[in-house]
Amino acid sequence: LMLNLDWFQPYDGIIHSTRVIYAAICNLPQNMQFKRENMLVLGLLPSLNEVSLHQINHYLAPIVNELVMTFDNTFEYQEPRKIQAALILVSCDIPVARKICGHISALLSCYKCEKKANYENHKHNFAGMDNISEWFINQDSAQFCENALGWRRCNSNAARNRFVKTTGVRWFELLRLLYFNPIRFLSIDPMHCLFLGIAKWIVKRI
Repeated sequence: LMLNLDWFQPYDGIIHSTRVIYAAICNLPQNMQFKRENMLVLGLLPSLNEVSLHQINHYLAPIVNELVMTFDNTFEYQEPRKIQAALILVSCDIPVARKICGHISALLSCYKCEKKANYENHKHNFAGMDNISEWFINQDSAQFCENALGWRRCNSNAARNRFVKTTGVRWFELLRLLYFNPIRFLSIDPMHCLFLGIAKWIVKRI
């Protein structure tokens, strides 16, 4: 399964966005994966305000419960049968992907490598190659998971905030899937970087 969380506007003429968590079945042929009848709607986020930081875990928890051990009815079998499913990819825009997989804001660090942002003139940026070694050191997924567990052991919001500033990691529910890798299973923002041409625009400016 490939997991996505996105916003859509269900009504014309008014400004109201609804958030939906859904999954695509990657076993299907590519031309069938995103057809409406093949998409799995896993949850709706009814709040008028965007879910902040780790609060998204409240919506992910029941989804993970289903993935840990899945029994359901199917078209062919009305009696519950065991279904094997694995979450192999989280593909969302950058802010949502960071929340779902416990990473700190993309303004502060890369989720793939050890590169941290500079802070100049009250703004974060990734300019400069002075410490070029940071760009090529992959994040350690085992250490990342250990830090996520450390965040969960914090006993106050203040302690959690201090912990995040030090490690750049929060606890997230997908870690209950023992095979899930928060570095490898998170894709680079496909919609903005590829379909909307942000990567092409950046290369042109360089």
